Amino acid sequence: MMKRVVSILAGLLLAACGGNVRTTEPVRYDFGSLAGNWTGSRIAIAAVDVQASSWLSGADMHYRLAYAEPLRRQSYAESRWAAPPAELLEVFLKRRIVFGQPDVSSAGCRLQLVLDELEQRYDDPQGSMQVLEVRALLTPLRSAETISRRTFLIQKPAASATAGGGAAATRDAVQALADDLGAWLETTGREKPAIVERCRTY
Repeated sequence: MMKRVVSILAGLLLAACGGNVRTTEPVRYDFGSLAGNWTGSRIAIAAVDVQASSWLSGADMHYRLAYAEPLRRQSYAESRWAAPPAELLEVFLKRRIVFGQPDVSSAGCRLQLVLDELEQRYDDPQGSMQVLEVRALLTPLRSAETISRRTFLIQKPAASATAGGGAAATRDAVQALADDLGAWLETTGREKPAIVERCRTY
């Protein structure tokens, strides 16, 4: 009987101790409030899809100490993206591109992006930059045929050597990507009028 009482008391003590354990939730970042207007209206875009390489499929915030371990990818222990980066990027670009056009209709082409890299790269202990690499494909809305393609590499300095500094630099990089996409599509439409017409009919 005494052993049973001791066992029960021990269990209650462990439960009480467990209830006092404090777990720290990671800080979650997104791209914040993004400014700017869509300028690539020459080619109608009806849909934007963003996929990511497998190592970017989660919500981890990646960094690389290029000055010490250039081949090692690491993640911040106490900081995360609010959602996988590809999802955050897709939501922003849909808002900026699809709904930023003067005439939002079912006609238009599809802009497909593959997120190949998003990391905070430290070239020295005090300084870092956010690196964003994206492959962009322009396709008909109902076909996998590639009409045009381009690769974008954007680097933006981080104001601080922290996850928060990297998040702010990512916001700047994403804004620059949207501007570069607009310039690319505008140039493509100007140089190849047939693509403009084709995207109007799909």
